Amino acid sequence: MTPPLANEKWQELIQLHLDGIANQEQVKNLSAQLEICFDTRLLYLRMQHIHSSLLTGEFSEMPFAPSEQRVLQLISDLEESKPTHQHRRYLFIAASTTAAIALLLGLLFILSSQSAASIEVTTIEGPVRWTGHDGHVIEKLNVGQMLTGGTIQTTAADSQATLTFRDGSAVSTTGISVLSITNKGQKLLHLRSGILSANVTPQRNKSPMNVLTPTARLEVLGTRFDVVANSEGAKLIVREGVVNAVRTSDGQSVKVEAGHSTIATTNAKDSFHARNHHETTYRWIANLEHDHKQGEGEFVSAMHALKKRIRDAMTKGHLTKEQIPAVYGAQLAAAIDADGLLKAQPKQIRGGESGDLIRIASLYVNHNQPKSVILTQRSVFQVRGTAPVETVINIGIGVFGTTRADAARFVTSHKVEGNFNLEVPVSEMQKFRDHSDKTPPVGMEIFSWFCFTSDPNCEFIISAVSLNAETD
Repeated sequence: MTPPLANEKWQELIQLHLDGIANQEQVKNLSAQLEICFDTRLLYLRMQHIHSSLLTGEFSEMPFAPSEQRVLQLISDLEESKPTHQHRRYLFIAASTTAAIALLLGLLFILSSQSAASIEVTTIEGPVRWTGHDGHVIEKLNVGQMLTGGTIQTTAADSQATLTFRDGSAVSTTGISVLSITNKGQKLLHLRSGILSANVTPQRNKSPMNVLTPTARLEVLGTRFDVVANSEGAKLIVREGVVNAVRTSDGQSVKVEAGHSTIATTNAKDSFHARNHHETTYRWIANLEHDHKQGEGEFVSAMHALKKRIRDAMTKGHLTKEQIPAVYGAQLAAAIDADGLLKAQPKQIRGGESGDLIRIASLYVNHNQPKSVILTQRSVFQVRGTAPVETVINIGIGVFGTTRADAARFVTSHKVEGNFNLEVPVSEMQKFRDHSDKTPPVGMEIFSWFCFTSDPNCEFIISAVSLNAETD
């Protein structure tokens, strides 16, 4: 039997191989060990099954083929048998596992062959970083460059990258996104955050493309779709074909057909169903408490905000305790049912040339509602808030295309100071950091709203956001 320390060594090496990041020398050493050590072969079979189960989400009590199951039973018998019978049983085991060994060695050969570059860079815009499974970092990718498995990061709002597999399947990331890719016969994509658009050619029934997000797993046999994901939720929009979506929080699944979408959140109590793109709306009123994005805005209840104003007034000597009922009584009563405020928070821009610091407030749009919000030529945002000093705020939106696999951000700027009440027509918005494209986001589906200033000391507050429109 393999000593525990040696077993840990081979377990680590097998894991590297299954993850597709073992180098040629490691593959050679593992192949030699599999030829001579039964324990290592058994370990490989077990770990390979676990790896496959994680990809597919399917777990079974009897994971191995009959010949492999026989190996498991024989090794169990061997460990419990008397020493006088070991030699005879060993010969029988060796004969029984010849096919399994050949299968393993063949698998090693195939997988090591697939370690060659199999993913092509087909488009690049803005700053993009690639980190291979071997840890090698490429800061500047070129169109036509070939890659193996690894992680691609589009690190700025105007970043975009498209990667194409040998079978013609193409995936694109847009904006600030992180996507890990493993391609070993079965494509595994892990969208850690950001936006993914994919055009997937037909895959083998037993080897669908799997797209993992923090809150969902998507099984794809051949389709065109978009996904936006973060730690709190994932939104899937299917353009062609069918995608099976599985929510991580409770294992609930839903089949999403072309022309439909779904949202998977971390909360199992949230609705999880496919919704028809024809069931749309052109209006939206933000719920600042439930729609704000963690880390990009701090929600403060109306009562809490009013109490802070009262404390500040008392601290400055402008108000006494006895005067509170007369001055603030009506406001305190109204604050019980009033909406709260969203305080912008400081945030480091990862794609900034010098790590720029901004102050930002962000909202999800209709993320837990049955209808998609579509923008028209007459769509207008109403934005109310307060800025303690004069500043320029950038009001923007994240949108998906409704007729093609597309995702982008649009933005416009306004100078504000003190209390402000802005009307922001969608028609004045332009693509973020691409002012050469004057096409407004008309006809697109909005999934996020944001507002930021480059002055990190301007602690502005958003008190209300809504979208109104007349259909054309």
